Amino acid sequence: MGGDIESNALQKLLNDGWGYHDTESDRLARELEAAVAEEGVAPELLVGFLHLSIHTLGYHLADWPRALALGKRALDGRAPLAETGKAWGRLYVAATLAGDSIEAASAELSCLRAAGDGFGAALLDMRFLLADALIGAKRPREDAKIYRDALALASHAPQSELLDRSVAASSNNIGWELYEKPQRTAEEDALMKLAAETSLTFWLKCGNWINAELGHYLNAVVANATGDPNAGLAAADAGLAVIAANGERPLDAARLHLARVVSLAAMGSVDRSARAIADADGAAAKIALEHLRSLYAAERAKVVAGLS
Repeated sequence: MGGDIESNALQKLLNDGWGYHDTESDRLARELEAAVAEEGVAPELLVGFLHLSIHTLGYHLADWPRALALGKRALDGRAPLAETGKAWGRLYVAATLAGDSIEAASAELSCLRAAGDGFGAALLDMRFLLADALIGAKRPREDAKIYRDALALASHAPQSELLDRSVAASSNNIGWELYEKPQRTAEEDALMKLAAETSLTFWLKCGNWINAELGHYLNAVVANATGDPNAGLAAADAGLAVIAANGERPLDAARLHLARVVSLAAMGSVDRSARAIADADGAAAKIALEHLRSLYAAERAKVVAGLS
């Protein structure tokens, strides 16, 4: 009974932690470390625990040795299984970024052993996880090399849902990380565009309609940022069509309309751009949560400021 209570408490921490992992990273890191010290990690929570802990300590606190140490404590005494093998894949990333090549090789082999006949997809999955980590660690040149090489190899790999999701998620993260940079080189623009297009292609293979409309949104803002407003408008319209056909996503719809504002303004369509702002406001009126309304207001203000 006690074990069930402890597992439930850790599951709650993992669920809640994603809500503040980027704003209160140090607090969450301490909570995750305390959870391992006090309770350990149940087998069914290993993959989720390694994901959140390494993302928080590595990506956000930039303390890869600490991320590696926590991951090792969570996995201590465990044998990698098919259901838990990806936890060692994430440990491989932490060890690589921490500069511990021996630990990285050991974690990689554990992950591959757990994958059985699917070891090829597991290997590529680790490479995409590494590319994702490198862009988060502000190492774009190394990221570009790993990402492009892994993507080229993935095109020859057998069909795998694990690999499809890994390509989609990593490409999405790389695309957004580059888009949010204050300044980009031409090489980074090209990588950003490739990542956005690849993310959408693979979400359409393995994701749901929400993944699809978000993929269209990423492509819309990337096209606008790289001087292709026609493509930006087409992508935004595609995202809105997906939402219209499937359900309500007020914030996403409002953001897609804001992307249309930018595209139309760049194309010189002042009247249509003004109507797109009204459409964005109309969609945003359905947003129920205050913090999401505030997020929309901030994004709207940024778009409008860019028009002047």
